[in-house]
Amino acid sequence: MSSPPAPIEYSEGRYRELIEAEARHWERSDFDPVNPQLWDDPELHGITLGAPHRHLVERAARHARVLELGCGDGDLSLEIAGRGARVTGLDVSEVRVVRAETEAAARGLGARATFRAADLNRVELPAGAFDCVVAHDALHHILELERLLDQVERTLVPGGALVVSDFVGAGRWEKLAFAIGYAALPTMMPYRTKWARRGRAKAFLASEEQKREAATQGTAPLDDSSPFEGVSQESIVSAIGRRFEVLETFTFCPLWYHLVPKLRIPGAGRRALLRLFRPIDSALHGARFTRGSYVFIEGRRR
Repeated sequence: MSSPPAPIEYSEGRYRELIEAEARHWERSDFDPVNPQLWDDPELHGITLGAPHRHLVERAARHARVLELGCGDGDLSLEIAGRGARVTGLDVSEVRVVRAETEAAARGLGARATFRAADLNRVELPAGAFDCVVAHDALHHILELERLLDQVERTLVPGGALVVSDFVGAGRWEKLAFAIGYAALPTMMPYRTKWARRGRAKAFLASEEQKREAATQGTAPLDDSSPFEGVSQESIVSAIGRRFEVLETFTFCPLWYHLVPKLRIPGAGRRALLRLFRPIDSALHGARFTRGSYVFIEGRRR
């Protein structure tokens, strides 16, 4: 098992500037018609991410007291609460917390789901308060991942579960192939706009270490919308493995899947493309010729 990365040094002023920008980014996050994602199309989501998502919910919902890290608008928390658990959701954006509270009340789940704003890099979690901690697409945005996982370990009861589904990216050659495909193929974003935004390729191709250094030490983060995008994506698996007994883990959704919703072809064509190639990809994935850009991990506190 790899050793933890060296502690990050940065100024408090710099950090406050970045975390506030991160909160602003997520509170206005919505559908972008020129840059659609897999989760924007329910059918594409079902083909690629549906089964792992249901698995995540099933694992988390087995527990009575659940904490969600990075709850956003509360969708996952409310799905788990709807199965009978009591859920607490934390998110960096106060705006999104209000949205989650409003939706909980609308669904009649206000007594089972509570939400509050919290900076997950700095949060102090109560000892032994939860049976399960769940994180979906949250940990790769955490600058102080080692510290947060220390807090997760602290807040879980002995034998408690950590259930994670998160983006772990891809190797440099996979990223390069994706970037070339995105640049060359007709997408929802016009070629002229893609050319104007070509400077963003640097952030896409950067390693975790480069992203962390740019965020904390550089004049500007590599990603101008989400300063902490991908700052811990390569560390998630090893960081969890150092602290928890890993009961189940698998990767899914190779990087090229993320290109499909962006293609300028009819929606039925995008769905047919994924259905056509998915069995082939599954065979390659099983033979370890490809890997997923996402990982599922269920760990247990030792």
